[in-house]
Amino acid sequence: MTSSKVLIIDSQPIMREAISRIIEECTISSQVFQSESASFGLQLLHNHQIGLVILDVDLGQSDGFEFARRARAHGYKGKILFISTSKHPMYSETARKLGANGYVSKFESTAVIKEAIVSVIRGFSVYKREEIKPANRTTALSKRETTVYTYLVKGYSNKQISELLSLSSKTISTYKSRILEKYKVDSIVELMRLEQHVTIDTPELRRDAA
Repeated sequence: MTSSKVLIIDSQPIMREAISRIIEECTISSQVFQSESASFGLQLLHNHQIGLVILDVDLGQSDGFEFARRARAHGYKGKILFISTSKHPMYSETARKLGANGYVSKFESTAVIKEAIVSVIRGFSVYKREEIKPANRTTALSKRETTVYTYLVKGYSNKQISELLSLSSKTISTYKSRILEKYKVDSIVELMRLEQHVTIDTPELRRDAA
């Protein structure tokens, strides 16, 4: 199995090293770059011919979805695989909408994560097999709403989010109101409690030919 250059973006050094080792085990002659932030990751993406980006949604002071959006907007045609701590189905769906090639949880076994990486390299799209009926998908957020949602449940203020996304505080406030309305809650505290109780239980992966 061969692959081009790989970029790993994760705020945790131990995760970057673990994923690097998995890459070494399942590919040949791959050059691996590491970054702890989206901003430095975008620099590496610009300066090198990266064929695969592996990243988390939560990048500490930055956001993986925003990285993917900007990368695609600037013409990046390579593969993107999210390996994230969040099991919320909304995140997987957002990754798909942003043009990512897969989304798996860090809580999966090493074998499952390795399979996901190999599958994406081979040209497959890898996502959870979700047994959720469309009628039950009552909370559909836009790409930008999902990015704002991610920061809100991490405790960021409207001002902090506006600075990170280069948007006005008023715009962030509007997104926040829409999110609360869609989730039928009155506060961020309720939203955070809801986030803690939403998981995907199905362990299988679905591989769709790209």
